[in-house]
Amino acid sequence: MIKKVIQALGGIKRFAVALSTLLLCSFPVAASTLDTVKLHGDIRCGVFPDDPGRSALNARGEWSGFYVDFCRATAAALFGDPDRVQYIEVDATTRFTTLVEGKADVVMYSTTRTLGREVRYGVRFPAIYLFDGQGFIVRESANIHGVDDLAGKSICVTENTTTHRNLIGLLRTRGIDAEVHFSNGDSFFRGNCDAYTADRMNLAVNRAHRAENPEQYRVLPIAFTREPIGPMVAEGDAEWARVIAAVVDGLILADEKGITRENVHQHLTTSSDAEVQNLLGASGQVAELLGLPSDWAVDMVSAVGNYSEIYNRHFGPDTPVGMEQGLNQPWTRGGVLYAPLFQ
Repeated sequence: MIKKVIQALGGIKRFAVALSTLLLCSFPVAASTLDTVKLHGDIRCGVFPDDPGRSALNARGEWSGFYVDFCRATAAALFGDPDRVQYIEVDATTRFTTLVEGKADVVMYSTTRTLGREVRYGVRFPAIYLFDGQGFIVRESANIHGVDDLAGKSICVTENTTTHRNLIGLLRTRGIDAEVHFSNGDSFFRGNCDAYTADRMNLAVNRAHRAENPEQYRVLPIAFTREPIGPMVAEGDAEWARVIAAVVDGLILADEKGITRENVHQHLTTSSDAEVQNLLGASGQVAELLGLPSDWAVDMVSAVGNYSEIYNRHFGPDTPVGMEQGLNQPWTRGGVLYAPLFQ
């Protein structure tokens, strides 16, 4: 009796294995985003339009900006060609749905990473490419030098946003009686408020490109929140998330190691630093593990430069935005940019 039961169970097991094989053949596992991108021969990169310094079409009709350079870096890493990018225009709402609906492979946008956003919207932040904080912009004539000077002043803020909630919390905590106006930066530049609050980089970009007389405004040297900003991908594809993380971290590591657009090929042939060799593909298995060409980092840095080169090209002191790097420097130079070990 026991022997017959065992034989029957064995038959059931073989049937289950056969059925599973049939189902896998009939319904193949979906290809990863990396495989799909390689098949298409370009990446679909979500960016916000008309945002000079961060992402906008320039006078030649070409996309340019800090976030655009990360799109270009990704294309260079994958294909050796930074121009193999389809730019998908997104806004504050569609930056999430564009990913979930599969209309973009990655979104490069000024989106603050929060755990709630990852859960609510089904997205993942593979890395952080900008550390920012909420602050204030004021008119030079307003005699506002710090938070306490906002007492009795009017402050513009976008309604029903995290920025709005942060402002109310700050005023309540510091016991500051200020008049809050629900309006945007354009309203501030038209003279409707004494101050405007948003992320400090946002304020500097708006001063440079929205104000008629930028020299009449000043971004206060204070930040009262932390805003870790990074690219987004749809959740559920760890392989693709690792590629995007490697692009950001590779640019940060190149910066730390002194690898620039001009000397990257010299480092490739002469550097004895094991981590540099791993990054540039002279040794190790980093590229193979990521599913990238061995010279992915060489092509990437050759195309856009290292992290600081990108930052200073679009945001630095010699640009209209005029923002010092501050925290956005490698840890070896007093910043908080810190790449994982490339081993």
